[in-house]
Amino acid sequence: MLRLASLLIGLLFGANPLAAQTVDSVSTRAFHEIALPDAGTAPAQVIAPNDTPMAAEVTARIARILVEVGTPVKVGDLLLELDATDYQLALAQADAQVSAARARMALVEQRRQQAILLRQKQFVSDDAVLELETGVQAAEAELAVAQAQRAIAARIVEKCRMIAPFSGVVLARQAQVGALATPGTPLLRLVDVSSPEIEVQLPAARADELPSADELFFDSQGRRYPVRLLRLSPVVEKAARTRLARLAFTDQPALAGSSGVLRWSSRAVRLPPELLVQRDQALGVFIVESGQARFQPAPDAQEGRSFIIALPPEARVVVQGQQGLIDGQSVAEAGVR
Repeated sequence: MLRLASLLIGLLFGANPLAAQTVDSVSTRAFHEIALPDAGTAPAQVIAPNDTPMAAEVTARIARILVEVGTPVKVGDLLLELDATDYQLALAQADAQVSAARARMALVEQRRQQAILLRQKQFVSDDAVLELETGVQAAEAELAVAQAQRAIAARIVEKCRMIAPFSGVVLARQAQVGALATPGTPLLRLVDVSSPEIEVQLPAARADELPSADELFFDSQGRRYPVRLLRLSPVVEKAARTRLARLAFTDQPALAGSSGVLRWSSRAVRLPPELLVQRDQALGVFIVESGQARFQPAPDAQEGRSFIIALPPEARVVVQGQQGLIDGQSVAEAGVR
């Protein structure tokens, strides 16, 4: 009856009767004792910027292979040659067609010039001159077609020489001298080892920690490599609920193809998720100040996950009994440490 009377008096005079009650068995601990370092890990792999299967573009037999597995090459180096005899003959034929087209154009141009002179003396009609001018245009078009065909033939001959598009290392060789290569047939595999990057799939809920991390490291085979963030995909992969991140080495890189663990940390600290409570659509924790419970919101907190919150190191955080607390409620600490 006394408790009911106090509740009614509190309601009549606008006070919060629950806040005036003393709650026993509320346990607290200092913030610095329960705070966790803001750190994370994720499996990662070192990938090459270019990992290219070199395939044939024309049909021809393999004549020469100038590299083997493990051979380092530079951009522009000749890697492999196909037998270009047939295509060289086609190029010679195209050269002859270009020469013939030029000769025809020179002939019709000479006739046009003569006709223009004769027209001035009224020995040739305007229609005859117009016909010759049309012939010149036709000859120019024939020459352009012949030159284009010649360029195509020359390009096919070039495709019989496989040139390194970038500096790297030959990682695989499928080609064999004397074998017939057809368009799309993989012959060599070339890997760029100049600037390897780290690829990591991060849980979507933790991906935003990378841009604000103070330290980023890649651990592999007993070595630690400092790295920096290059790109963080803004898209969440539906099936795995992850986001793709790419990082670069800031010093000596690990070998392309290496696997390891990406580690990151920041100066912020986190609290375990079981301390979270919700009050007025906000998530946060309760602390005890001068015998009263005070709700401290954590703006970026998510249910079921550790969360970042800024509190003084000696702040007394309620670790048991927080679920029924109200902001401003009087409490008695039990088991203070």
